[in-house]
Amino acid sequence: MSLIWRNLRSAVRSLIRDRSVAVLAVAALALGIGATTAIFSVIDNVLLEPFPYTDSHRLVTIEIHDSSRSDPGGRSGFRVAEFLDYQSQNHVFDRVIGNCNITVLYDNGEGTEQFNGVLVVPNTFEFLGMPALLGRVMEPADYMPGAPPVFVLRYKVWVSLFNADPKILGRTFILNGVPRTLVGIMPQRFGWGDADLWIPTSLNRADEVATGQFPNYFWMLGHLRPGVTIRQAQADIDLVARRLAPLNPKEYPKQFTIHIQTLADTVVGQFRVMLFIVMGAVSMLLLIACANVANLLLARATAREKEIAIRAAIGAGRWRIVRQLLAESLLLGVCGAAFGCLLAWGGIKGLIAIVPAQIIPAEAYIHMNISVLLFALGTGIVTALVFGTVPAVHLTRRDLNEVHC
Repeated sequence: MSLIWRNLRSAVRSLIRDRSVAVLAVAALALGIGATTAIFSVIDNVLLEPFPYTDSHRLVTIEIHDSSRSDPGGRSGFRVAEFLDYQSQNHVFDRVIGNCNITVLYDNGEGTEQFNGVLVVPNTFEFLGMPALLGRVMEPADYMPGAPPVFVLRYKVWVSLFNADPKILGRTFILNGVPRTLVGIMPQRFGWGDADLWIPTSLNRADEVATGQFPNYFWMLGHLRPGVTIRQAQADIDLVARRLAPLNPKEYPKQFTIHIQTLADTVVGQFRVMLFIVMGAVSMLLLIACANVANLLLARATAREKEIAIRAAIGAGRWRIVRQLLAESLLLGVCGAAFGCLLAWGGIKGLIAIVPAQIIPAEAYIHMNISVLLFALGTGIVTALVFGTVPAVHLTRRDLNEVHC
């Protein structure tokens, strides 16, 4: 440990003497590491950990695609009776929920505000596995006919519209002309259906056409049984669809296929390649920065040949000299990573502003988490080894005794 500390102190003194070189190297590395870290933060939070829900990697969606059309996409909304048929006739889901987007008009006494509301079926909050931040989620009694009307509010609406006032819990709000009691406020990362608020509803097979303002198409999300693969689920749901198609000829094309994909693929799958391409581009920027710093340190090493020769003459072995040069490179890499994190922190806000909103799940929270910080530190260390090896190898291949002091 004392040897490491001695090398680092010597590295600090050496870099202070060549402050201009150190500043240029750190600036170049900070730019490359900062850009790479910012993109990795988006990938980590949008692609690797987009949803906070329980067992989210086994949550899948159903889409009916018209085979006669070449464009991607298809129908993913189901009528009430159709939804219940898929729910009851499949053999691959152990749980199924549905939701339906509606426009909600809020009468605040001084005017009317418009919200994006989502109707949720029983067990939705249990299915997703997230309790309320304040208050409670919907209970089974809330879905029963004749139950007192209630709703649950999204975190960002609570903060932006009500200044995060906890006293609004239990208040009655006029939503679409119906007095509803606010019973819960969800955590920050709960954004199911990208809703501003959630309203309970029950699906009745007899209600083929819903009444009032309630639409009659529901988006379905299933949880795969243990051991069931996407391919097996697709085959099973295809059998159900073939049975239902003759009963609903207007809803099914003459030729169709069933597409089942994970929730993550449904939301951001088509943009995954784009994000990795951007990651590749900024990685090239980092490599260019490494090459520039390596050239900078190589020129510095050449200028220090007399200094190194003197050290060798008074007994410093080649490994000790190499160790010292690598310590200087490591110090530059760590400093570059630290300043790169600051650049990434500011860059993330810019990325969020320019990345299309539809590729970021409502639940995703893009920030500098532990994974991102460890990535930045690891990148700094690796790049230090990459650009620090060049001058070290250059000097060790020279016969330092030939250098004239």
